Amino acid sequence: MCRRDAGRVTIGVRHLVFSANAFAGALLALFLSFEIGLERPFWAMVTVYIASQPLSGASVSKGVFRLIGTVVGAGAAVVMVPAFVNAPVLLTLVMALWVGGCLFVSLMDRTPRSYLFMLAGYTAAFVGFPSAGHPEQVFGTAVLRAQEIGLGVFCAMLFHSIIFPLSVGDAVRDRLRDILADAERWTADALSGASSPETEMERRRLANDTTELHLLGTHLPYDTARIRPERRTLAALQDRLVLLLPMASAIEDRIVTLRAAGALPEYLDRLIEDIRSWIKDPAAADPDMLHERAEALSREAARRHDWNALLQVNLAGRLAELIVLLGTIRSLARAIRFPEEKLPQALRQTIRAARPRKFHLDYALALRSAFAAVLAIGGCAAFWIFSGWPDGATATMIAAVMCCFFAAMDDPTVAQRGFLYGTAAGIPLVGLYLFAILPMISGFPLLALVLAPLFLPLGVAVAFPALAGATMPLVVGIAGGLALNNNYGPSDFATFVNSNFALCAGVLAAIFATRLVRVLDPAAAVLRVLRAGWRDLADAAEGRSIRSPAAWTSRMLDRVGLILPRLPRAAADLRLAGTDALRDLRVGLGVLQVREAARTTPSGAARVALERLVATLGRHFRRLGNGASERAPLMLLDEIDVALALTLDAPADFPGREPTLHALVGLRRNLFPDASAWQPEALAA
Repeated sequence: MCRRDAGRVTIGVRHLVFSANAFAGALLALFLSFEIGLERPFWAMVTVYIASQPLSGASVSKGVFRLIGTVVGAGAAVVMVPAFVNAPVLLTLVMALWVGGCLFVSLMDRTPRSYLFMLAGYTAAFVGFPSAGHPEQVFGTAVLRAQEIGLGVFCAMLFHSIIFPLSVGDAVRDRLRDILADAERWTADALSGASSPETEMERRRLANDTTELHLLGTHLPYDTARIRPERRTLAALQDRLVLLLPMASAIEDRIVTLRAAGALPEYLDRLIEDIRSWIKDPAAADPDMLHERAEALSREAARRHDWNALLQVNLAGRLAELIVLLGTIRSLARAIRFPEEKLPQALRQTIRAARPRKFHLDYALALRSAFAAVLAIGGCAAFWIFSGWPDGATATMIAAVMCCFFAAMDDPTVAQRGFLYGTAAGIPLVGLYLFAILPMISGFPLLALVLAPLFLPLGVAVAFPALAGATMPLVVGIAGGLALNNNYGPSDFATFVNSNFALCAGVLAAIFATRLVRVLDPAAAVLRVLRAGWRDLADAAEGRSIRSPAAWTSRMLDRVGLILPRLPRAAADLRLAGTDALRDLRVGLGVLQVREAARTTPSGAARVALERLVATLGRHFRRLGNGASERAPLMLLDEIDVALALTLDAPADFPGREPTLHALVGLRRNLFPDASAWQPEALAA
């Protein structure tokens, strides 16, 4: 395992095994390329390191995505180059648009599968631009690229899947155990009504945890373990986990409010303590009995029509939902830990009902990233075409790669500069090997021996997630710079200098283009995510897009996960004052419930009041989403209060009465936490 004690990284057996597997795979790829007579064995070597992942299933999936993307991109180059070779400017434009389009689709995917689309983009540049001067060679280059990549993928999968493989299923189970323990602990803290700032941050990390589980789950079909959890079971668990956060925070708010008003009855307080005990120890109580007590208390409190009674009804109802939710989460977690066990019918139905995870998508930002790629490629290609620079193709294709690799970051230029520094740092090492070490050896065993002191330590560093980002550019730069073939080196020193200069020029072009159109500061990035949530809230009120609470919660929790890492660097910005994505999440659930109530309530004053409330909510959040800065209008508070009074007057057996009351109470608490208690007498007067 990887541990970090007082800033020191400890190397474990897993890191050594990973490095040994990657190096052995790279050597096998080189050896087979030499034996087959392929022209660019270093492509296969680089592929082994790129496809190598700590989890065996992740190595297989990334390798498969890389191979498919390579074949698609190479095929696109075969089509584009002969068609536009006589019009270099047009060829550049078509190639740049292809790269930009593939990058846009990749950014819209938000799963490991996005790598496939990114590869399809810049592989076309890798094959197409060097072939522009010799279009008759483009098919051969495309086939060679696919062969080398396929060979590298095979070697990476072979070693990582056979020699001490680390199963994705085991990683999912280990991660799930930690997530569930954390979730149960902070849920119990929420029921105490006295959570600390540390607990609050831990609670919000659930957003990142569920996303991490989802990403791990995408590798499950490629796992090498014989028995593994089903992706649909994991998806069903994620659906429940994303509902846990808003529910626990809503329960905590009601407990704190009732205690502050001295209105938390002893019998309700006792139920809360019993549920806390059950959360900490599942054998401490019968969940069915706890659920019955919560529903009975909700019915008892519903007989009174004052604000404290409404809060008690809301709290008891949420507690009943929490018991069911946690019970389902525990059952699904057990199904993942023991996939060979037979599942109850009810749980099988829950799993079948699971839906794909909803992610936040920023179309405008993806378009800007695509435009940056087009701009960088176009700038490099223009200089190449009009100057006749022999290595212009190298600079152009490297610019394409650099714009694609880091496009998902707020400021890709930071990572691009890191890649430039890593590449520059590797140039002296490459020169030492090419002109001092490799010319003195012959035979593959000696080649493996001299490469081991360089690549084995780098492989260990790549195994640490915190170091991989800085080390991988060095690995790729060195392996690509060595350009190993049967002659063990380039033709002359001028070729070495020109190729490395072109490589650095391509990275600089990507940095310049990205800086022009794509960089975001952390506060602006947070605001973009928040405003997207507000626009979704407006759409939810208007019934345009998001229609289910699970879909809304899934997307908003993803947004919380995107916001959290940026907050320390953006919190001082005044534009973020008073914003709270978790509150918006709870408001969205209330909006969906009120909109559904407005649709199903029979014609009359209650329906008119609910429709008016939904319309006002839609207008308010539409203004926020369009950039306005305003508090919720007091008119909205009046409309919530009117809707509350009219809903209370509805028959007690009306099916939508209780969920509508829960939603209205939640909206009032979330939008107007400091408002005075609701008074039906004031409305009647």
